[in-house]
Amino acid sequence: MKIKDVNDVCIIDIGKESISSSDVDILKNIINKKAHHKRIGLNFANTFFVDYAFWDFLEKEFFTQKISVFNLNTELFLSLFISGYDKVTNIYMNEEDFKFNKRIIVNRRFKLLKSA
Repeated sequence: MKIKDVNDVCIIDIGKESISSSDVDILKNIINKKAHHKRIGLNFANTFFVDYAFWDFLEKEFFTQKISVFNLNTELFLSLFISGYDKVTNIYMNEEDFKFNKRIIVNRRFKLLKSA
């Protein structure tokens, strides 16, 4: 994981194809050190699988510090929506949107359609 501190934001680049429960422990330590003064964003550019421990961690952090995510692939985006965890995080399209707090993805009105 790479950490970039830019002004008032901290960007954590996951850099792995999957996030395991041990990675969640590393994230907890990083966020505890940085969370007091900065907004935190997680870059999911190369991540395709997330362990359930991460979603649980995200929900618990929601009450103390809202962590943002960006560069989500389609599967992770849909799993956020289906599980309901999209309500406990801010979702941005890319790093620039997160840095400048612009174009947050809201009003996600997805429907599961039955094939004809």
